[in-house]
Amino acid sequence: MAGRKFRGCMYRLTPRMIQRLGKYLEDYHRLFNGGRCSGWELEELIVRAIRSDTQANHHVIWKEAGHDSEADIRVRTNGIIHDIQIKSGTISKRAPQQLSISGYRLGSYKGDFIAITKYLRYKTADFLSIPYEQIDGEHGRTHKYSVAYLDIEHLRDIDPNGWNKIGSSYKQTNRYGILFSIIPSMSWQIWWKIPIALANITKPIVIH
Repeated sequence: MAGRKFRGCMYRLTPRMIQRLGKYLEDYHRLFNGGRCSGWELEELIVRAIRSDTQANHHVIWKEAGHDSEADIRVRTNGIIHDIQIKSGTISKRAPQQLSISGYRLGSYKGDFIAITKYLRYKTADFLSIPYEQIDGEHGRTHKYSVAYLDIEHLRDIDPNGWNKIGSSYKQTNRYGILFSIIPSMSWQIWWKIPIALANITKPIVIH
């Protein structure tokens, strides 16, 4: 993808892709009923869903276990390259509703919050999150997935001097109301709690 032209707007799966993703997740849960489809599996299913819509003419690049720090997948459509990080996630049931997702492990920065903040600000790939809810009822187990689109610009708005130690983690909230948490005991992993209004969420995919 030499000479690539980067996105002018956030990438969206087409309705046909979402329908196909739902079918793949349904097939998955016919085999595995114990819980959610994991992050690396979601990557492959999303890539397959994108490729399934041949009319859309979206070209996706994905390297299995490539661990690209910039993007899990790249999609070219209408001459524009979209860098995308695939995340799982959960949506809180209590108000105010938030989407919670986990991210990079930042232990290599050894607690240098200026370097950590610079790294997080540098990120350019938008997030495509697949939040999940498991519902156990008298008629069995239901799996509910959604597709949530997150603008990376909202996640880059952080202050290197804004980190405060609260309990065993370091936190700050940006002007969009996103709570950032870094947990040293988890190799300095970053977590985000994002107001639901900032996440463009599709109609749920429900699997019985």
